[in-house]
Amino acid sequence: MSFCDAQQSMTLDQCIQTAWQNNLQMKQAELSVESGEANLKAAQTNILPNLNGFATHNYNWGQRIDPFTNQFATSRVQSNSFGVSSSVDLFNGFQNQQNIKVREAALESVQFDLETQKNNIALNVAAAFLAVVMTEELIGVSDQQVVITKQQLDRVIKLVEAGSLNAGARYDLEAQLARDEAQRVQRQNDYQMAMLQLKQMLILPADESISLEKPSNLDLESKETLENAATVYAFAESNMPEIKSAQMSLLQWDSQMKSAQSGRYPSLSLSGSIGTGYSGLRSRIVSVTPNGADEIGYTSANDIVYIPSYETQVERVPFGTQLGDNFNQFIGLSLNVPVFNRGSVSNSVKQAKINRSLAELQLEQEKIGLRQKIESARVDAIAAKETYRSNQASLSAAAKAFEFAKARFEAGALNATEFNTSKGNLELANNAVTRSKYDYIFKSKILDFYLGKSLGF
Repeated sequence: MSFCDAQQSMTLDQCIQTAWQNNLQMKQAELSVESGEANLKAAQTNILPNLNGFATHNYNWGQRIDPFTNQFATSRVQSNSFGVSSSVDLFNGFQNQQNIKVREAALESVQFDLETQKNNIALNVAAAFLAVVMTEELIGVSDQQVVITKQQLDRVIKLVEAGSLNAGARYDLEAQLARDEAQRVQRQNDYQMAMLQLKQMLILPADESISLEKPSNLDLESKETLENAATVYAFAESNMPEIKSAQMSLLQWDSQMKSAQSGRYPSLSLSGSIGTGYSGLRSRIVSVTPNGADEIGYTSANDIVYIPSYETQVERVPFGTQLGDNFNQFIGLSLNVPVFNRGSVSNSVKQAKINRSLAELQLEQEKIGLRQKIESARVDAIAAKETYRSNQASLSAAAKAFEFAKARFEAGALNATEFNTSKGNLELANNAVTRSKYDYIFKSKILDFYLGKSLGF
């Protein structure tokens, strides 16, 4: 979806919004934020107990000891196990808590990276937008030059046809008209190229028809006073997302270092389980019936000795009964005391300290870079303002000179070449004022941007 419509013009704010919606780097940054949120959620839930259930269904052949009857079995035996187990860390050197802080800082860092990406896109779109508006205004200057030349050419043609003027003046003006029209075509080509570059920033097809809503409230007089660089930097240092992202990265490695240090502390965990099972080998006696007597030997008097014989009937213990009989519970504590882990904890702490130092340097680099950008932006804005003023004065002088040259040319006191020179000077002055005006607007907008103001008009 975009704001673009053939019947609707787009403001600068709408162009920026469209670029934000369509830009692939923005989408990647948004996915990084979603990934950071998922990582934080995982770290937060890691402090909770786990809970897992299990079930097995087995067949065994060959000799084995049945785990539920503790008897040797040689035939095929079916067995089942069912249970639920859980464990929780009671203490692990606050590693889980530090990991949460690491993920929180990482999430905020990528969120600020997203804001930085948005700001960069907004600045680029603003520059492209003003380039289109500027070239459109330059087309207007070229149109005026064509109109002026045509007016003088029509007048000169009449004078030549009346015999009051030689044909040389007509040819000079016709040549000038051709140059003016060629200049206008060039300006139109510049406009198409500037518009194409803007569309590409908005990720719009080149053949999509759009128009821009030209700013109508360009009050350049209100920008007479520019904030000094120190004031702008004081605000920007506390508010620009690139600085906040670097600060979060530093905080992230602070917590990462503490998390690594937690490996030096003992850890204590609690675990427990409940379970039951079934064995196809387990059976029980159903009935015992006397079945006569069996001869087992003789006495010293040579009398036969008998013992009673019984017939025993057994049955397999039912599945449900075994589940109840075999129900078992377990609970236990586990203490782990680190003694020697081949220096892994010390190496992790050292690496975290190095990364923290790198993050600290990156933060300082971001601050220095921001301050230098602001200082350069202010110098550029001041220079653009002075250039704009000088070009305004030059345009005023060129306009007066042209009016004088026009009057003399129409009175026959000035030839066509001199008239064209004066008109060309006026066009150059107009072009210079237009370019310097939008240059000043954009560079002053950059300072406003660092002060937290909108780029819109």
